[in-house]
Amino acid sequence: MMNADYEKMKQCIMEALSQKIGFDQDQSGCFSYEIYPDYRDEMDNATAVKILTSEDPMQSFWEQLDEWYFDYEIQLRTEAENEVRMELTSDNGPYSQGFTTDEKELFEELMGELVYFLLPEKHFLDQSFRVNIMVDTGDGNYDYVLNSVYPCWYGSYDQKIDDKAGIVWLAKTQGYTKGQLWNALQKGDVPAPKGFLESMRVEVANISSHMNTVTFLVEMTLRDLMELNRLIKLQERNGRFYDARKNPYCGYIIIEKTTETGLYDPWNGGGSVFEIELERDVKLPIKYIRSALPDGGDGYSIEGVYGMCGSVWKEGGVKHIHAPLAFPA
Repeated sequence: MMNADYEKMKQCIMEALSQKIGFDQDQSGCFSYEIYPDYRDEMDNATAVKILTSEDPMQSFWEQLDEWYFDYEIQLRTEAENEVRMELTSDNGPYSQGFTTDEKELFEELMGELVYFLLPEKHFLDQSFRVNIMVDTGDGNYDYVLNSVYPCWYGSYDQKIDDKAGIVWLAKTQGYTKGQLWNALQKGDVPAPKGFLESMRVEVANISSHMNTVTFLVEMTLRDLMELNRLIKLQERNGRFYDARKNPYCGYIIIEKTTETGLYDPWNGGGSVFEIELERDVKLPIKYIRSALPDGGDGYSIEGVYGMCGSVWKEGGVKHIHAPLAFPA
């Protein structure tokens, strides 16, 4: 008897839901209702950073969506239940005498089983953020002072550039040797620099603090940021290494040569002039990424320190994210 009551109620609810605008039936027979975001709905930087730095970013992302849309989902569910109940208990409905106590409980149970809501995850996963990709090529173990060489005010003429300095690594990605970089830097500042080496002379000469990391300003979607930060977390799969060169392979990214690039001090809120002119796209091993977070997620905000407008981050970007097919040590 109970099975017959269950099947009758289920069939009546399904027929009612099939007539409701906005409800789509899936292959399992359940009905979904897609929640569309307001065009003003945006995730702020602080929330994005919280998600990206969590142990499980995707789980944190869904928990955030559930929190944001919980009240609205309850409202929609209540409205749907009231409308279906009114239809079933109307004068021409299959329960024109109203629900008994058992039928009321069965109705609520079945509505919970048959109706679910689709949250607007694509809207937020496709949202773009201004991202600072900060590099650690081994200089992080020296508090990033290895990039502040002569003619920087902090450097001395007889000081040699350490192989672990980020500027050495960057020069090599552009096809120059450490010696070529050193010789160029000895010439000091230059007006209207052209090319990588001259722009690097300007960048180093105008460093305003002693701690600086090579930094790329890019625009990325939350979806790509979650993937990149997933790969960054692989750096510690064999333990924590203070020398980034000892990190295991984590894949790589390709950064467009039009990307705004410079030396930045997120700890003190300073840096240089962000005028490094890249001549080639940069292949950056993910094991060398200190952080890739929305502006302000790792130290002082570049927008706040420099007063830069958002277009600076849009000039270049990450062309490709390559995840390792396997995870060798």
